Amino acid sequence: MRKIRYLVVALAMVVLLLAGAGITSAAVQFGSMMSGGAMSGGMGSMMNDRGMMGSFDEDKPFDLQFIDQMTMHHQGAIMSSKHMISDSERPELRKLAENIEESQSEQIDQMQEWRDEWHPDAEQTSGMPAGMMDEMMSDGMMEQMMGGSMQEMMGSDSTDVMFLRMMIPHHQMAVNMSEKALKRSEHPELEELARKIIDEQTAEIELMEGYLKEIEAAEKG
Repeated sequence: MRKIRYLVVALAMVVLLLAGAGITSAAVQFGSMMSGGAMSGGMGSMMNDRGMMGSFDEDKPFDLQFIDQMTMHHQGAIMSSKHMISDSERPELRKLAENIEESQSEQIDQMQEWRDEWHPDAEQTSGMPAGMMDEMMSDGMMEQMMGGSMQEMMGSDSTDVMFLRMMIPHHQMAVNMSEKALKRSEHPELEELARKIIDEQTAEIELMEGYLKEIEAAEKG
């Protein structure tokens, strides 16, 4: 019973972390997560509080919308990595968490600089302002709420598998959004960033798919 309670709390924290990507339909995926269902189908239906993540309003500047959505998307990946695999028993996943935090934090900073330069007075077009999720989920807050890290509570394999099943389609969404930016971006700087996101996250998808296969094969063996 205690293990089930911990699992529910842990999954609730995942839903909260996913809110950093602007998801309000994350609760819809909760049942699938509880039953061990694949995250790949659910993540494709992510919604933010002002529309579908990855969809863009024709009446608003594309680059502004891309910056706001990708910032939220990156924050979700950073926070999920930090709270799920930064203390993984697998060094390759700890390294992945470091890479995600370093690269995507830099990209968030760059996008916010462009936003201030290109659209200094624009209202937020999706989700919440950059940095707000970090303030809401300060260091140690999640562990205090759960009584330990997800790795400690759920075990390395369970947490690692959950992360990979969630993050593979999450990365794919970033790739899909960036492919739209190659066609619709108004600034060459953003187009260059989109190419970088595609290259980086496509490579990480391949890595994560390999890690997931290894873990699942070991569990079966």
